[in-house]
Amino acid sequence: MPTDIDVVLELIGFGWTQLLMFLGSALTIIYIVNEIMGISIVAISIACEFNLTHTELFLLTSAGFLGMILSSHYAGYKSDQIGRPMPLFYCFLFFRFLAGLFLSGINANAITYVMEYTKIKYRPTMANMFTYAVVISSILVPLLAHLFDPLHSVLWSMGSFHVRVWRLCMLLNLIPGILSLIAFWALPESAKFMLSKGNAEGAYKTLNRLCRYNRRQSLESLGVTSVTQPNAQVPVEKQSNFFHRLWFETLPLLRPPYGKPLLIITCIICGYFFVGNGFALWFVKIRYLLSDNERIMCDHLKDVDTTPSESTCTNKPINYTEGIFLGISALGSCVWISILLLCLSRRRIMFINSVISAIGGLSLNLVRHQIVQLVAMVVFISMCTSTITLASSVIADMVPTYLRGKAISLAFMFARIAVIIANSLIGHFLYDYCLITFNLFVLVVIVVAILTLFLHL
Repeated sequence: MPTDIDVVLELIGFGWTQLLMFLGSALTIIYIVNEIMGISIVAISIACEFNLTHTELFLLTSAGFLGMILSSHYAGYKSDQIGRPMPLFYCFLFFRFLAGLFLSGINANAITYVMEYTKIKYRPTMANMFTYAVVISSILVPLLAHLFDPLHSVLWSMGSFHVRVWRLCMLLNLIPGILSLIAFWALPESAKFMLSKGNAEGAYKTLNRLCRYNRRQSLESLGVTSVTQPNAQVPVEKQSNFFHRLWFETLPLLRPPYGKPLLIITCIICGYFFVGNGFALWFVKIRYLLSDNERIMCDHLKDVDTTPSESTCTNKPINYTEGIFLGISALGSCVWISILLLCLSRRRIMFINSVISAIGGLSLNLVRHQIVQLVAMVVFISMCTSTITLASSVIADMVPTYLRGKAISLAFMFARIAVIIANSLIGHFLYDYCLITFNLFVLVVIVVAILTLFLHL
């Protein structure tokens, strides 16, 4: 009699292969965060080289997200089909867009892949472990910038083209991606994905190999002769048109029993991205613009010249240690979540973190001391960013294997749209309408806290 694959995973346990899966996926997450979010750390130096306006700086930080949005749902759809594992400035902008275009599938698949080899009861913990990968990137990127500062200094020149230090920093950001590529080359396909495609024999062979690595014995010796999984993919009529096929295979996510809970968790993830990633993109820039006078944050920012032709570059030195502090704060948030997971459900943790973030945001309307402002700002951001992967794990438990890639990619697609909206709001309105714009972000966190109460986990 076939054995449920989740029962088989319980028998196999956690071993070196799953550790390699996690490390490979974690390196992938580090690379993606380095590539997409790391641009915000070197953005001021780039702005100085290209003499960028605030609008052009917004385009630069949004290009990667826009590329990920356009390819996100298609990448999720394909992962459920084939498996998991100035002229110069605008050329640079175009390649930033291309980077995002090809990164979206990697992002969704890395989390999905490891979750499908993780026991159900350990999925929240494993999801939180991925947050540590995000934290490593959040510390590593500003640390590199601090070590190589000043980033605008020239390494070498080729005619009128100058290769500056910030380009070296972006090149170093590629290293985790190269290492993850090597790791995934040696890893097996998802057994759950193979079962969803009717390849029970291939799934059994993969799990049997995993069992031999972990327990030094075969599945047959444990009484398992074949594997199965509930909620296997229902055969559907083949659609000739690609867009019809994409819509037809996405439609189950919009219907009961998945539609309503998926909508709620997608809105929550969008809120975390809107505040956490959206504000994090401008963290270094905002801190750079604050003066030494003891005023609330918005009083500092209203003095910024936002005329369209005004360059964002000044001679003021950049303090990258505050970016490192933001990363360390996120590390503290991860440890906090790890402790809470021992005794609380994901829903309660998400609610608590959202409330703490909202308190940090509201306090920025009152506090005047620079250090207190810094602490309030990092709490406001890090409590949201550190909860994203925990919220993503809810989707992994919510939908069956054959819909999982599409569900996570769809949620992340809307979340990235939220980042671009947040990026646009900050870039265009934070300086002139600071109190209204900033408190809109605080309101979003409060709404997210309320939405978590409607989750049934």
